[in-house]
This record gives sequence, structure tokens and C-alpha cells, in this order.
Amino acid sequence: MSLLDEPAGGIGFSQSFAVPVPPDGGERAPAICPVLPGPLINEDEIVAYYESCEPDYSLVWGLQEHLCMHYGYWEEDTKSLAQAVTRLNEKLVELGRITGADRVLDAGCGVGGGALFLARRLGCRVHGITLSAAQVETCRENARRQGVEHLARFERRNYLATGLEDASFDVVWAVESVCYAFDKGDFLREAMRLLRPGGRLVLADFFSVRMDGRPRRDRRLMEKWTRSWAIREYAVTEDFERQMAEAGFRDVVVRDVTRSVHRSVRRLFFYYYPGLVYTYLWQLMGWRNRLQTLNTHSTAYQYRAYRRGLWRYNLVGGTKPEGAR
Repeated sequence: MSLLDEPAGGIGFSQSFAVPVPPDGGERAPAICPVLPGPLINEDEIVAYYESCEPDYSLVWGLQEHLCMHYGYWEEDTKSLAQAVTRLNEKLVELGRITGADRVLDAGCGVGGGALFLARRLGCRVHGITLSAAQVETCRENARRQGVEHLARFERRNYLATGLEDASFDVVWAVESVCYAFDKGDFLREAMRLLRPGGRLVLADFFSVRMDGRPRRDRRLMEKWTRSWAIREYAVTEDFERQMAEAGFRDVVVRDVTRSVHRSVRRLFFYYYPGLVYTYLWQLMGWRNRLQTLNTHSTAYQYRAYRRGLWRYNLVGGTKPEGAR
């Protein structure tokens, strides 16, 4: 087995239908709520991945500092990852024309970085949702520390079937989270339902080039990468644009900003070889599990796939038409 090969097995995909549906008003809902059937998403694997690999994000990505796990947005004068993370948030605010008067749903909020940025910087009301009960508690604690708990609410819900009221948000915000939906159209239809007429969807995410006709090694590389992050597959940009139109979005904007994440791609790969040594040593000693080992391999997969031109990083925006139901 070469250093760039993953251990056999990988993350499997169960067909989990867990859709938390706590009440949307009154007292704060508990972190763990009843579930009902809903669209497909591999909930158990996603939760296990993020809860197992949070130490990696803390060590490599400074999670405790800026509370975000995303790739950021690097410009010529960007000097640090913290600045890049902030700049991506600012780019999405610009794309979504978000103001302090807006009510925002952060769909797949992680530990709350994006939601807290919006509450702190703009003063808007933010509702963050995640599949992880542990992340909900972390988000609430982070909101208290930053003094914005009156603006930022966090719950455990599935963004494919939230149970929230129709037309209850001005903006749906999603950063590197839509990729987890088996059918991205499920997410887009739910976002459309939740938005008020004139409301905006804004997201940043990974997109695959079309793999038809690509060598088997390219397809296999992308499969290894997505599996190591508990993702089934990335959307193809053109297919996603079509799904947005089918869901009813208008004024769709897609900006390919792949070059603006290049330094994050390299930063992750920089940690691969030393990380691999420590990963296997710690796994042998029982201090690291298979999900964490796969996460170490992901740093090489994303870099190799980037070098082969197999993926894009897009900022995407769209609007729910006035008069739409």
C-alpha cells in the first residue's frame, strides 16, 4: 500500500432518515429531538465524522480561534487563514445582499462560526441548524461567549426537512454543507419553501467536473476523497444550476473561485505526510480511530484531485421570485 492509499473499507453510507422536528417557537428546543421520515442523508456517518475529526480541525484549521471549518477565500493581500475565513463570509454577505434586518438560516452551521459572524457583524437574527447534538451545545456556548445569544439560535435539525415554517427566512446560508445531501434538489426545494418571496439562497461548496469519459483513476480518486469526508458525491455545476431553476430560483449566480482556495488546498496537503506518521502511530496505540485516519488521507486526495482539475469551488446565489409561494 502506498502512502497515498487509504486503508480498506472507508466510510459506508447508511440510508438514514433522521429528521429532527422540535417546535419553532417559545422555549429553546432540546439538542436532541424526535425524528420523522424525510429525504435521504447519511446522518449517522456525518455526525460520526465531525465529532470524531473535530480535534483535527482544531489542530490544523484553528477551529477554536475562528469557529469555521471552511476553505476561506484568499486574495493577494490575505495573510492568514483567519483572514481568509472572514473574507469568505464577507463575500457571501455581498452575494446574498444580507443586512441586519434579515433573518438567516445557517443550514449546516458546524460550531457556529458563520452564524455568529452574521450576528456579530451585522446584528441580524440567525437560526443555525446541524445534525450533531454536540455541535448544538458548542454553538450555544460560543454564542454566549460572544454575547450574541439573543440573536443566534441553534438546534439539531436536518436541513432537507427542517419542520420550520414556510416563508420564515430572508436568507438561507450554507457553507460546504449542501454537498452532503444525496439529492441536492432536496436541499434546494426545502430552501425555496423556507424563503420569503424575494429571499436569497447563498452558498459556498465543492463541485465536481463531469466525470463521464474520465479515466477510472480520476473517478476513483474523487470517490476516495468524498468517502473520507462522509460525502456521497459532489454536484456538477451545470446540473446544480439546472436543479436551482427547477426548484424555482431566479437570478442564479455561480462564481468559480477555485483559485481563491488554492492556498487552503496546499495548506491541508502540507500536513499530510507528518500527519500520516502520527496517525498510524496513534491508531496503533488506540488513540485514533479509522474515521480520523481517513481524514488524514483526505488532505492528499483533495490536493491530487485539485492538481488534476477534477473539482471546482463555487459561490452560488439565487433568489425566490416575488409572488412565489
